[in-house]
Parts: sequence; structure tokens; C-alpha cells
Amino acid sequence: MENVDKTIDALCSKIQNLIDGGRDYVVVVEMTKALAELVTASAHVHTQKP
Repeated sequence: MENVDKTIDALCSKIQNLIDGGRDYVVVVEMTKALAELVTASAHVHTQKP
């Protein structure tokens, strides 16, 4: 799970850099969708009872 959390952090930073740089918002939208899926999957794993 640590790798997933690192990927989420990296993707957040990348999206923020793209927004700050005025980049193509279609790319930002697609990356944000991917980020949302990762966050959702991570939340499910973190909230599962052992």
C-alpha cells in the first residue's frame, strides 16, 4: 500500500504543476479521474477490517 500512497502523492503534485503551468485541461481531467480511482481504492483497503 505504501507504493499506492506514494503514487497518489506524486500524481497530486503532477496535477498541481500542470494546473499552475496552464496546461491542457483535458489531460488534467483524465489524471484527476485516475487519482480519484486510486484514492477510492486506497480508502477501501485502509478501512477494511482485518
